[in-house]
Amino acid sequence: MRSIRNYEAEWEIFTVTEKILEVKDLEFSFDTYAGEVHAIRGVSFHINRSESLAIVGESGCGKSVTVQSIMRLVPSPPGRLKGGKIFYFGKDITNYSDRQMEKLRGKEMSMIFQDPMTSLNPTMRIGRQISEGIKKHEKISPDEARKRSINLLKEVGISDPERNIMRYPHMYSGGMRQRVMIAIALACNPKILFADEPTTSLDVTTQAQILEVMNHLKQEFEMAIVLITHNLGIVARFAERISVMYAGKIVETGKTNDIFYDPRHPYTWGLLNSVPAVGKKRTEKLPTIKGTPPDLFMPPKGCAFYDRCEYRMKVCKENDPPERMIGEGHYASCWLLDERAPGIKPYVVKRHAGESSGKGVM
Repeated sequence: MRSIRNYEAEWEIFTVTEKILEVKDLEFSFDTYAGEVHAIRGVSFHINRSESLAIVGESGCGKSVTVQSIMRLVPSPPGRLKGGKIFYFGKDITNYSDRQMEKLRGKEMSMIFQDPMTSLNPTMRIGRQISEGIKKHEKISPDEARKRSINLLKEVGISDPERNIMRYPHMYSGGMRQRVMIAIALACNPKILFADEPTTSLDVTTQAQILEVMNHLKQEFEMAIVLITHNLGIVARFAERISVMYAGKIVETGKTNDIFYDPRHPYTWGLLNSVPAVGKKRTEKLPTIKGTPPDLFMPPKGCAFYDRCEYRMKVCKENDPPERMIGEGHYASCWLLDERAPGIKPYVVKRHAGESSGKGVM
């Protein structure tokens, strides 16, 4: 957004950053027969208008639960919000009733799910599924809803939309079904879009097309996008900021260049090392992060990455590391950043294909 202010006859044009969503110290758990699973443990982040934020990490780290808890999509029980605050345009929506959240979902914030085939109704035509959300939130005639549905299919790159709105989900390819999911999510012009692994199970070409569609729509509608993924390869081209998540916590966050070229957390080093590099020999093994994530029935007292970290110290086991500022907008939670820690040079990512640093630190 752009504004103009007058300072004693001197005009100044400046840019205002509008914060759409802010999450503070979110805690979420699941009550099971075996005990309480502490799925989200103090997650904080924000996103601005027209911005794209990627939340990355291994499967099971809490990425999807985080966004589903924000949108109140997790059944209760077993899900339970234990603490934290959620602000939408500065307004606290943490304790909104189900009815209040229904008014927000679809109209103000929307979501693209991982598998469109399980999200779309196989017995309902595509056009009706798109217009259903429009008619729920807006007083609009069936003809107007149909026109909107046709325009939405055009926006997401589906040809001959007049004919395609009459089709059923099984008549589309995987990539086309995901485009339909995007059209449904955008039906009421939401301010923020959560995309949960939107390119999983799609081929590389289709992945690029879906991301291009999302990026185009973000710019056109000034919409914020939170991308949930474990694929760092697609993040570099899409996101402006990245939050790295591990065992229910965000361990590092920063601008995309900060995370890729100046990462500071050993877990981030491990994720980057695990990305296949062009130019590697076929016989060369792909590096992995040894071990498994901790049991969140009984979260560790100290750093959750302790058992898998090559650079662990005694303090890591006993104390959870505080978040430290590395640069503007760049934060990480690691005891290696403490001035008393042994000197370890940060991980370096080579910018050219085939030039892999190999180790997490140099």
